[in-house]
Amino acid sequence: MRAIEEIDTREKKDNIIDGIMKSKGLYCLVSNAKVGKSMFSLQLSNSIINGTQFLGHDTMPSPVLYISTESDFGQIQDRIKTLGLTFPKDSFFVIDRDGKGEVSIFDFEVDLMEFSKYKNGKLVIIDMLKDTNLGIDYDINSYQDVGQKLLPKLRSICEKYNITILFTHHLNKQGKILGSTAFDAVVDGKLTLIENKNDKSLVRLNIINRDFSELDIQLKKSQTQIFNVVDPIQDEEINSNLILFIKYVVGKDDFDFTASEIVNKAGLMLTPKQFGRLLNSNKSLLEKEGIFITKDRNAKIRFYHAHYEEPIDENE
Repeated sequence: MRAIEEIDTREKKDNIIDGIMKSKGLYCLVSNAKVGKSMFSLQLSNSIINGTQFLGHDTMPSPVLYISTESDFGQIQDRIKTLGLTFPKDSFFVIDRDGKGEVSIFDFEVDLMEFSKYKNGKLVIIDMLKDTNLGIDYDINSYQDVGQKLLPKLRSICEKYNITILFTHHLNKQGKILGSTAFDAVVDGKLTLIENKNDKSLVRLNIINRDFSELDIQLKKSQTQIFNVVDPIQDEEINSNLILFIKYVVGKDDFDFTASEIVNKAGLMLTPKQFGRLLNSNKSLLEKEGIFITKDRNAKIRFYHAHYEEPIDENE
């Protein structure tokens, strides 16, 4: 037993993806049909397996177990080939439907144990949830069933095998997660892919999370269906509040601040919560301007540290 004040907040957290996904967490990836959930999941798998950044975020290297209820082994291989991904030997494991109407936990729980115990695997992707038989009866539209039966069953698997689970699911016609709102309330994080109606190659990734700040990441799909991060705004279109923040930091050079302080002192037309989102979704742009932001917290508040370095124009 440890008193809370004895815990070193500087300890490195055990995250699958820094700022997005923690160890032993339960997450859902949702979108409308044909937006690219499976391709996105395979790209995520590749980053985890190879220990490379995923959309600009550091990852913890680990094998991945991919449970597919819609594609067979050959189709998954074709998708990996289309994406141009490379998985090292003994790192990416697949369970498919194998001609059955659904994938049953009774068929793959032994695989989960072996994946965790002998392969030291930390991430399991279930693509998709709707055709996965977890050995329980539930109504997807029932808050009680989803919140007290379905998701607790998945979370118990996370705890039992020391794994993180990411499952894919659909959005309804209103752009909300299909079924009960318990999905939003119970999971540790929801990753939503939102396709641009005018240009289907452009996709916004919105991440709402229990343990990390909300993120909005602008993505563009390549011809090979790889999702790449694109600058959300061009230089001439920089958000006016962001410009005020940049001017304030340049004048201060190196200092600590809270979201509330900066909104007040820099005269931003935002709430502190809105400023936090603006800051987190524009880190790469700020770094191009010579502004580097880190986060920390003490026993009472979360605060930021800003450091300014005169930016270098690479074209000079």
